[in-house]
Amino acid sequence: MPKQTRFKMNNFFSKYGVLISLFLLIIFFSIKAPRFMSIKNIISLLRQISILCLLSTGLTFCMILNEFDLSIGEVAGLSGVLVTTLLLAGYNLFISILIVLLIGITFGLINGLIVTKLKIDSFIVTLAMSTITLGCNYFITRGKPIYGEFPPGFIALGRGDLFSIPYPVIIALVVLFLGIIFTKKTKYGRYMYAIGGNIIAAQHSGITTDRYRILGLTLSGLCASMGGVVLASRLGSGQPTAGSGFMMNCFATVFLGTAIFGSKIPNLLGTFIGVVIIGVLSNGLTMIAVPYYYEYIIEGLVLIGAVALTKIQKK
Repeated sequence: MPKQTRFKMNNFFSKYGVLISLFLLIIFFSIKAPRFMSIKNIISLLRQISILCLLSTGLTFCMILNEFDLSIGEVAGLSGVLVTTLLLAGYNLFISILIVLLIGITFGLINGLIVTKLKIDSFIVTLAMSTITLGCNYFITRGKPIYGEFPPGFIALGRGDLFSIPYPVIIALVVLFLGIIFTKKTKYGRYMYAIGGNIIAAQHSGITTDRYRILGLTLSGLCASMGGVVLASRLGSGQPTAGSGFMMNCFATVFLGTAIFGSKIPNLLGTFIGVVIIGVLSNGLTMIAVPYYYEYIIEGLVLIGAVALTKIQKK
């Protein structure tokens, strides 16, 4: 094969390989499980991935800045615990959600301040914050789920729909759309990409880099908190470990997103497609009755593959 043709083929698969993989996955599961493409299952799949989309959106803000947030899953779990506790204590639905979102913002702000002021790597800071948050979860719940009679409006948040479109899907898409506008159409988003590309050059060009690093981690905390509220509504209870399983999939979606269209950098549109891939994979494996422990193995392999693909593209 001529060198130029080989280069074009490599370039094509570099840009569209992930989308081709998604298309092949859909075909495979449609053949193996005819109900996979039913309207009922598609709506169920979208409802399932909405929470992952919210958490992954927040993580993308961090990774645009070359920062990490390993606390998103536990912050989501704590948010679910807190909102259910407040509702059972008699607080108004709107006030309860507002308080929980402010707490999520606070956790993100604390992460950002420690990272920027104490000069500690975000990987270490958010890993420690994840452990602290899990401890808070167990302190509040004593390790037991929080059940009770919740307001209909709260239950509808995770289980209701508008014109057959689930509310969690609408919430996730609105947050994603606003995030895309923020990162692509505002100077603040461009500053974040500049910092992620070369923080020293960004500092020399007059950008207050610490401010945007704090902003990225704060937005991550906010999105994690939103995801936790929706998750608690969907489960109908506050589960202390409900968010623990999301972290790995969130990183997989963001890394997959960097490989889409050859962008090589975190971006929200790519993250959304990564979320769809993880959702299709999980839903399809369940429908063809693959044992749950194989799902963990496959998801781990997907994360390794996503990171490897990103490294190959950069080379």
